[in-house]
Amino acid sequence: MAAWQFDIVLSHCRIVDGCGNPWYRGDVGVRGPRIGAIAAPGTLRGARSIVVGDRYVAPGFVDPHTHSDLSILVYPRADSALRQGVTTHVVGNCGMSAAPAVGRRLPDLQQLWEYYGFGDPRLGWKWRSFGAYLRAVAAAAPSINIAGLVGHGALRVAAMGFDERPARPEEQALMQRLLDESMRQGAFGLSTGLVYPPGCFATTEEIVALAAVAARHHGIYASHIRGERETILEAVAEAIRIGREGRLPVEVSHNAPKWGAPGGAAANLGLIEAARREGQDVTTDNDSHTDLAPRLSRALPQPVLDLPLEELFALLGDPRRRAQLKRDVEEDRLPGAGYTGLVRHHAFDRIAVLHAPGLPALTGRSIAAIAAERGVDPFDAFLDLIVETRDAAVGIFDYIDEDDIRALLSHPLSMCCSDGLVMPPCEELDDPSLYWPCSYGEYPGILERYVRDEPLLTLVPGAAVRPVRPWRPAARPGGRHRRLRPRAPTRPRHQPVPAQCPPGERAAPASRGHRLRAGQRAGRGRLRRAHGGAAGTSVAAPRRLSRRA
Repeated sequence: MAAWQFDIVLSHCRIVDGCGNPWYRGDVGVRGPRIGAIAAPGTLRGARSIVVGDRYVAPGFVDPHTHSDLSILVYPRADSALRQGVTTHVVGNCGMSAAPAVGRRLPDLQQLWEYYGFGDPRLGWKWRSFGAYLRAVAAAAPSINIAGLVGHGALRVAAMGFDERPARPEEQALMQRLLDESMRQGAFGLSTGLVYPPGCFATTEEIVALAAVAARHHGIYASHIRGERETILEAVAEAIRIGREGRLPVEVSHNAPKWGAPGGAAANLGLIEAARREGQDVTTDNDSHTDLAPRLSRALPQPVLDLPLEELFALLGDPRRRAQLKRDVEEDRLPGAGYTGLVRHHAFDRIAVLHAPGLPALTGRSIAAIAAERGVDPFDAFLDLIVETRDAAVGIFDYIDEDDIRALLSHPLSMCCSDGLVMPPCEELDDPSLYWPCSYGEYPGILERYVRDEPLLTLVPGAAVRPVRPWRPAARPGGRHRRLRPRAPTRPRHQPVPAQCPPGERAAPASRGHRLRAGQRAGRGRLRRAHGGAAGTSVAAPRRLSRRA
């Protein structure tokens, strides 16, 4: 082999391929924007050679559940992903996607994103179709691959805004048409967020009809199910039913039972295992964190979530309406997000104030402690803080049992996700910053906590890398024809190879990640750079990942 045939050579690596095979020793040669070869140790030569030694090299991780739809346009460097070895984000989860954006309903879609703190004045929102959104992503030249799902919430907003009712036939037809167009333009499937407005107002039949449209294009169905607490088993069963009747694979999103659930993760997993025994393709995912930091108002019932601020404050200031709101929380007619269970069950000692503008002395204190100091009911203290901070109070909700997270991450039908998003580069982070540890530290945290510190998983023969799942998420978004080769020289060519150090060791210098070749053409069975964009940028346009990857 000619000298300097490769730009970078990672030599004498321990290669973990993500397929569950034992690690093996070898060299990885990088040529331009692609991995050029994998060969026997010491046989490749390059302009720059990095002796990796006993450290591990793996394909770039695929994060199957993120919310980077908009933030990737603002922070295309994607530092928070690349720094933890992630090279692909699946976006459009929980029923929230940035497209389609029907003109007259655009303000409603923007409002949907702003509710969750993902709005940004720099976005412009010039796209309307899903294809135009993908072109906008490609034009931003992101450093990672993007694979998009169509959010049911975006479809519903386009057809009927935030109306709290079942869809009419003409509205259902419009949603199906928009989904069909989006799938043709490059979407990988359909997602729902059935604890959030507007998705929580949809019937199962509405979603089955949409799932059938995605199925015609070999898409998947990913669901933030209709209740992760008291109704979690019924909600998992509904997701399985939608996949069965819609005839498409199902991904049950972040499926750890939340506070108030009747049992542990074994019951949820049992339903998924039973469906698979009957021949249905169902899997699940979860992140590794037991808490979340939303605004306090996000724990209120869904009909309240779309109220303008002044109307919300008027409601909370009226004793009669406040009393009715408390009853609505306890009745939980439309099951809310998992963290709302702490409010419903009055577990205010598990909610701590993270940010309270104008009330810095409250930071770090629980709602229960604040209520005791004020001599008021904890529920009232919770609602008062929403008003006193003009809905800017953020709390850390400790609402998941770590034993359930362990059970999920170690299960062969589960993959790890971050449930995060591309964040600003380190030098642009605010102080104090948003509490989103999963966005910068999800995958290193798993290797640290569950491989090095607690032997729940092992790095070799690949068990720890498998829950990080470079292979399973890649096989998920339309990639049912993706081939997994057990240790052959023809390894994945479009993914970077971040070095991971074994327990207790410092990582060696790693090469920069390399992505898809610029201008790679679309075609059946390919993940390609769509509609132009900078070299090395990849946006999923057809519905299949590369067969070679």
